Amino acid sequence: MNSATLVPATDSRWRRFLDGKPHDPYQLPEYAAVAALSECGAAAAFYAEEREQEAVLMPLLLRELPPELGAPASWRDAISPYGYAGPITTTGFPLDRLRRTLHLLADVAREHDIVSAFVRLNPLRAIPTTAFDQLGTVVNHGQVVYIDLSKTLDEFWAETRVSHRQDIVRLKRLGYTVHMDDWGDYPEFQAMYEMTMQRRSASAFYYFSDQYFTGLRDRLGDKLHLCTVRGPDGDIAAGGLFLVAGGIAEYHLSGTADAHRNKAPSKLMLDFARGWAKELGLSFMNLGGGFGGKAGSLHDFKRGFSPLQADFHTVRIVFDQHRYDELTRARDQLHPDETAEDAFFPSYRRPHPSPQEGRAAVRTADASPEPNAMALS
Repeated sequence: MNSATLVPATDSRWRRFLDGKPHDPYQLPEYAAVAALSECGAAAAFYAEEREQEAVLMPLLLRELPPELGAPASWRDAISPYGYAGPITTTGFPLDRLRRTLHLLADVAREHDIVSAFVRLNPLRAIPTTAFDQLGTVVNHGQVVYIDLSKTLDEFWAETRVSHRQDIVRLKRLGYTVHMDDWGDYPEFQAMYEMTMQRRSASAFYYFSDQYFTGLRDRLGDKLHLCTVRGPDGDIAAGGLFLVAGGIAEYHLSGTADAHRNKAPSKLMLDFARGWAKELGLSFMNLGGGFGGKAGSLHDFKRGFSPLQADFHTVRIVFDQHRYDELTRARDQLHPDETAEDAFFPSYRRPHPSPQEGRAAVRTADASPEPNAMALS
């Protein structure tokens, strides 16, 4: 082993590692830096070299602990940036050496007083979940829907649900049109996205600041794309942000205007976007899964565009059990009358709703393990 360390998003090793390799937009250092703006963390990556041609990189956000827990200022925890970051390795990394290398993450974490980590794995650039044996607990959150962009446009259409096809044809007939990268629409898209969240009574996790949207545009540059659907009168009916890098297009955020909901204009948007992504020479488009990673109406809507699915996993890692238990006790002493949520990780960040705001006021690690959850029809 040559080295194992944490590197900041500005470290050239992060970008150099990704260059020329299949990867995901969520693994970009620029994306991690933007995610840090909304998730109150510092962008970093676990980086380890096993041999000259074998390395592992895992994007993370390092977060200060809630001050009410009374922990020393140096204690922190880690979480994957919102999305499907996960670890990525050089091609052909043997599983036994990968396990050993990932175990070095524990040593690095203890050096930096990191108590725990919540890691979202990438379903399309997956490493074996068994690589985390004896390091953490792997949880399956269901499946994401993705499109194989090597298929022809005719195959796309044949795999599209009949009702989706009918709606797409109807939207075109009514005069709805699709536009890509008309950035003059960006402010209106942001407002439409927020209205969509309000309509859905979404948790605070899904609300993003103007700084976040500006950061995406400024830092990602040509890796960020805005797709909008205009109605017959020229108003914006729906829109979506797509992240593109390393052969993958990610359906990131989207929304639909109230006045056009009954026409489902996002169906026309996704039909256009998959053809657009194919023209770019990408390999896959990830539509994501359902709310909170669960099957339901959103997941079913996406399955109307493709039969292909892949498992989405997270890993829960406790690096220092004593400190983890101490923090959990501190949290439970502050709120002793609440019913414990055993599934929440880390337990010391379990949401505590205020009387005025309720649970939706809390932005936490496990509040939404599933990215793309707000890609709405």
